[in-house]
Amino acid sequence: MTLQDLRFALELGCVMNKDIDAIIEHCKVHGINKEEIDEQLVDMGYGKILDDTLDDFDDDDEDDGYIQKFPHKNRFYED
Repeated sequence: MTLQDLRFALELGCVMNKDIDAIIEHCKVHGINKEEIDEQLVDMGYGKILDDTLDDFDDDDEDDGYIQKFPHKNRFYED
């Protein structure tokens, strides 16, 4: 993750610009550590933004080979 990626993620997380600048300056000195950044965000009153809980998600149970397709155009059917 680069500093630009971090800034983008923080902006998407609705973090105020002054807090983003403080976190970016901290990361320039100490490096990017996602757990440390999330702890800083919690201390500032925000929720965790960089938490990687979706990486642990296992969606193999839902993969049964069935794909539902939807038509691109609306169609009118008379009964």
